[in-house]
Amino acid sequence: MQVLNPVLASANRVLSAVGVALCVALASSGGTVVYAASTAAHKASEPKASNETQGAQQTQQASAASTPDRFTADDPVKVRDMFASQISTGETHSLTERIRKLAREPYDRFVHGRAATAGNAQRTFLFMIPAPHGILYRSSTHMLSVNVPLASDDDPDVIQLYQSIEGPRGRGLVIAPDAKAKGFIQKIDSIELATAGKKTTARGRLKLPQASFEQADDNFAIVLVCTLEPPYLTETREHSDPTDEEPTDITRRTSTLHANVQAVWLVNKKDNTVLAKGLHLAK
Repeated sequence: MQVLNPVLASANRVLSAVGVALCVALASSGGTVVYAASTAAHKASEPKASNETQGAQQTQQASAASTPDRFTADDPVKVRDMFASQISTGETHSLTERIRKLAREPYDRFVHGRAATAGNAQRTFLFMIPAPHGILYRSSTHMLSVNVPLASDDDPDVIQLYQSIEGPRGRGLVIAPDAKAKGFIQKIDSIELATAGKKTTARGRLKLPQASFEQADDNFAIVLVCTLEPPYLTETREHSDPTDEEPTDITRRTSTLHANVQAVWLVNKKDNTVLAKGLHLAK
């Protein structure tokens, strides 16, 4: 026992030293955790900034590095035709159920990278609109200003997604009574996007590397990430006989998709790369 006591005493001293070291380490670690938690709590308790301030911060922070590399735009003609075919069918399923089957993927997958869930019935479309005008880049500050009108002159309250004009126009070439006989017949097919508040201009200011701007080579486009809402699709068909002012026989089909725009992107339409997300719609 006399021989073992010094050994046990030494072991106790070692264990005590180890215990003290562990306590110090845990205290230090605990202090870090407490500091992080208190910092998070302090941030959570801070008053939220106004929507305008948050929007400005988002546009300032938007950059190519924070956006997906590629995207695939939806063809508005195919989307319109699918909706039109569903509306005209005599199926017993509700219109809402049939329409929800038409979209490609849910909004969360595009914007947040989350996979689709069985319960998420809300779907999205990506419509791309060329932006040949309304973009200004300052190389000294690497700031890009976007002010792109998306509506047509004929209808400034809706966004024009597509327009096709078939046939020649007779103005200045023929008189009204001879227009149709001489083949001055036009078919105009337009697809429009109606949004809440009739906002039809893409706007924003954002940082963009000069290399990304030069790579686009003025081939910019606006992408609208949106869900469609009731009544989903409305259509009008009009026919105009030739007149002295417009000596052309015109048949016009105007299709309007009703949408809730979730996001507005600036893209390089040459290779479908997303340059920035920090845009918004305005009047």
